[in-house]
Amino acid sequence: MRVKLEGKRFRVLEDALIDTGATFTVIPPATADFLELEVNRSLPKAILVTASGLIEAPVKVIERLEVNGIEVEKLPAVIHKIPDPSPIKVLLGMNLIERVKLTINGKQNMFMIEDP
Repeated sequence: MRVKLEGKRFRVLEDALIDTGATFTVIPPATADFLELEVNRSLPKAILVTASGLIEAPVKVIERLEVNGIEVEKLPAVIHKIPDPSPIKVLLGMNLIERVKLTINGKQNMFMIEDP
């Protein structure tokens, strides 16, 4: 799915994947730098459990994220590059999912994100 990420002055469209196992939304460092995102003052760093082990990564604030026509403001995001060759650059974690209504229907092979 495509998401729109906005900083104070710029915005970008990126391919994203919903990850119910991720506590935080994750965006790559290059995108965070381009958007000029600010460090999250209440949680400047987070510890991530990855396939390579534990890592510490900065947490910055996305001014606005839009997915499926739903806008979420001031969303903390961990800044970390998803390893190549993944075509996905952004993971939408539980800190986004908790702000929307996510419906998954495995029998019909579909999901919906809605405003709660």
